[in-house]
Amino acid sequence: MTYLDSARALFTSAALCALAAHAPAGAQTAPVQPAAAPDLARPAEAGLGDIVVTARRREEALQDVPVAITALSGETLTARGVISAEALRQTAPALNIYQNNRQDAGFYIRGQGPGIVGGGARNFTSVATYFAEVPTAIAGSGVFYDLANVQVLKGPQGTLFGRNTTGGAVLFEPNRPTFEFGGSIKGSYGNYDFHEIEGVLNVPIVEDRVALRLAGSYSRRKGFTRGVYTGQRADSRNHDAFRVSLLLKPTDTIENLTIVDYNFRDNTGSGLILRAANPAAQLGALPVPAALQAGFGLPASLPLLAGAPTPIACLSVALPGCPTGPFGNAVAAFVAGANGGLSLSGLTPQQFADAVALQRSVGIRRSLSRQPVYNRNKAYGITNRTEIELSDAISIKNIIALRRNRTAEVNDIAPGLDYAGSQYPGTGSNPPYIRGLNQFSEEFQLQGRLADGALSYVLGFYHEQTKPGIDQSYRSVVFGNATNTANYFSDKSDAVFAHLEWQATEAFQLSGGFRYTWDKRYLTSSVTNDAGVCGQLNTANGLIECPVSGRAKFSAPTYDVTAQYELSQRVLAYAAYRRGYKSGGFNLPAPTLETSTFGKETVDDFEVGLKADWDIGVPLRTNLSLFHDKYKGIQIALPVLTNGTFISLVQNAGKATNKGGELEVSIKPSADFTIGGFASYLDAKCATNVGTACRVGRQIAFQPHWKAGVNAQYTIFDGTNGALTLSSDFSYTDKVTTSDPDAPIDTYPSYTLWNARLDWSDAFAPGVDLAVFATNITGKKYIVGGYPLVSALGFDSVLYGEPRMYGASVRFRFGN
Repeated sequence: MTYLDSARALFTSAALCALAAHAPAGAQTAPVQPAAAPDLARPAEAGLGDIVVTARRREEALQDVPVAITALSGETLTARGVISAEALRQTAPALNIYQNNRQDAGFYIRGQGPGIVGGGARNFTSVATYFAEVPTAIAGSGVFYDLANVQVLKGPQGTLFGRNTTGGAVLFEPNRPTFEFGGSIKGSYGNYDFHEIEGVLNVPIVEDRVALRLAGSYSRRKGFTRGVYTGQRADSRNHDAFRVSLLLKPTDTIENLTIVDYNFRDNTGSGLILRAANPAAQLGALPVPAALQAGFGLPASLPLLAGAPTPIACLSVALPGCPTGPFGNAVAAFVAGANGGLSLSGLTPQQFADAVALQRSVGIRRSLSRQPVYNRNKAYGITNRTEIELSDAISIKNIIALRRNRTAEVNDIAPGLDYAGSQYPGTGSNPPYIRGLNQFSEEFQLQGRLADGALSYVLGFYHEQTKPGIDQSYRSVVFGNATNTANYFSDKSDAVFAHLEWQATEAFQLSGGFRYTWDKRYLTSSVTNDAGVCGQLNTANGLIECPVSGRAKFSAPTYDVTAQYELSQRVLAYAAYRRGYKSGGFNLPAPTLETSTFGKETVDDFEVGLKADWDIGVPLRTNLSLFHDKYKGIQIALPVLTNGTFISLVQNAGKATNKGGELEVSIKPSADFTIGGFASYLDAKCATNVGTACRVGRQIAFQPHWKAGVNAQYTIFDGTNGALTLSSDFSYTDKVTTSDPDAPIDTYPSYTLWNARLDWSDAFAPGVDLAVFATNITGKKYIVGGYPLVSALGFDSVLYGEPRMYGASVRFRFGN
């Protein structure tokens, strides 16, 4: 047997073993060669290399930047099977992602998250996501193809670029066109009928002057949650996405890059699972007429419960099961309600118990929703980045972008209970979309150096204007009551910023920045029934009005200062202070005047860190950061039932303190073997009670105390017959509290995940790459989000993570 035959046999055997063990499910195939790094001021330890990041708005080696950053190259994303935004939670310390909907992703960094979700209203997030340096929502699939890297920046941002945030930023950077011809096409197939095609074509049109890059991804995968009543397979993953990038360099000092991107996702909706129910949850109170109080000894009010023997409908109409009495059925219903409350849902406690028992009997991959659910999203945009070197010491950069986003969906947030949560296009919408976002942004930067390069600076201006772009309207049916909600918003944000870096000595650098932000916000809301009759209370005047509107202005300075010192060529220590700010906004409609608006949020962030490459006989890298964040007016979102519709009310929770640390380690015991890992700890507690969302001394909802992970890559052989590489990663996420501490179930349990991948590059022939892959190999059942409302609204529905996924792929490369 020849060496090639042995290699083929080894690959085939490994592939069969991996598939038999329900091996790896990912997307991409052989590793993509990382872009060359610029010259490093502090050389990385031999063998570990470095990744180029743009955290300070210029290309730098990760180890040279005095900021806590987790950077994942395109190669790393492929090896770890990251094909959607939510999968990033397994790869980065301090980064958590919570989902109400399978196609959405709420990013959290160091305890700070996305703010208000859904309903057509909009709130500024604590963690901004960027694509090609432009802030935009990132969620679902159809993004993780042909990426250069993903960078997770921790701590307040805004004195260097883009939108101001209090928690951090996640940067998605696509590959740029190059002046070499080449490309690839890849096909993948896996369980749940997963099939995907990805392609890249890079064409130099004019040597060293004009280049074009085309990239696209077509993906289909059936859902893994089957509807008991509908037969629908919820939780599918389908997208059609492409990018067209044109690079122009008319001279050696001028560069213009235009990116057009498009992503259409058409999926069955989220397969929410009923985990618990509480029919005794009190949702309100019904006043009792004085005559009935006196004549029948009834209390002044009757509790309205999620479930009780007597439906509230019995007060107005005789229905089967309604109590009867000599003084009329309505009086009998009042009397019955005095003994056991009235059921606002129309369901009895036994029906609640039966729904939970049925869900447990059919398992977590079967949904009790009685209606089909779906989610459609269309996102597209155009970005233009122009850079001009005015001299060796001065350059300008301009980033202008238009972004569009449209969403249509039907949800059932209380499957099996038939009383809450359907949401679909309303009478005034622009079918079929219920939410939209049109965003225009403009960012200008002047970058330069003074004093023979010892002092460098960035001066900039940022402008953003955002509107829905459509007539937003959605219809909800809650407790049998149908409402149509229409929202319109107009948000404008302007800011000026400056950043300076002073290289005081060869080893010591001092840097700092300042930003001032002006936010103007406008929001209107209307809630009507199907007949068009307004049912919305204007809490400002006590009248029923449609629409109700609000206007407000918010502004604040933010700033930071960082001191860094090179203890040696390979050891960098730093200390930083940052002041962060997030705009206030509106809650419309709101049940009270006090909750109709909320104020700004600020944070004082203190961080120390050490980035080090060591020689212990083998290369070792350790990056450590410790932080202490003190928040004022921290914004917490609470789901509240108002006029028959669930809305998310944001309130200022007073003070909160988040503190913790993150450690990332890499070691290369041999030329063929690399192992890495991370661990993070977060202690995030409110200092003020805010409803059920935040209690003093209780960890902020959905934020684990501990996260950890280990990843390894071993090259089995690398020679004339190609390279065979095994990659595997293991991650642990600690249990998290929910937003409902009074519930009998108020946590999501901890979980571990194991993924693996086997790549054979240049298999059989040069340019042919094969791979097998699997995620969640052990088939772990874990919760990634949901609606923990068991005390507030009588149910707890959860969204489980993906089951074991596995498959194989083949890629053909050509050119360079």
